[in-house]
Amino acid sequence: MRVRFRIWCKGLCFTATIAACTLASSTLDAQAGQSAAGQTAATHAAPANIRNAALVSTAFRTNAGPVTVSCTPSLCENLGVVVTPSVVHIVCPQPAGATCTYYIHLETQASVSADDSGVFQFLVDGVAPTPGPTDFRGFFAWDTADPNSTVMQARSYAVVAQVTNSQANQPHSVEVEFGCVDETGDGCSSTMGLASLSIALYKP
Repeated sequence: MRVRFRIWCKGLCFTATIAACTLASSTLDAQAGQSAAGQTAATHAAPANIRNAALVSTAFRTNAGPVTVSCTPSLCENLGVVVTPSVVHIVCPQPAGATCTYYIHLETQASVSADDSGVFQFLVDGVAPTPGPTDFRGFFAWDTADPNSTVMQARSYAVVAQVTNSQANQPHSVEVEFGCVDETGDGCSSTMGLASLSIALYKP
């Protein structure tokens, strides 16, 4: 299991992230933030209503679990992989300049330490999916500030990612992680049970 660990510089950072998640989840036309300058491996199409797309294939992965991630410093966050390998590469069978659409659906059982935040992170080609919806880092908070969040419950979320090939038949990377963000100043932990990850590929 690959685990990433970060410490937040200020509590306000996560407050802004949760606010962005809430706003993004209200519409399928939410826009992800701009990708880093100089990132030319793939480009993401602008948000739009997607119509008449045809299903090409579906990739399916499972993880029997349980998997637990945790961290101890105040206002820390920790992320762990949902499936192994952690990055799935899905080829867009289109010429350069043409688009494909990925529908990424995660189903699992999860819990998080009381009053902290449990999160999923979705990344396509290393950036938040467009149109998503997620926040600019690809985060979706599935529970926050809940005193009963230590109970394992069903958690499900799906995002849409539209990509444009920079070369013919380009593979695009899909990565999904889960984890926790400390809201109470005493660290956090999150546990994921049985999980299934489905990545459906569509093209016009």
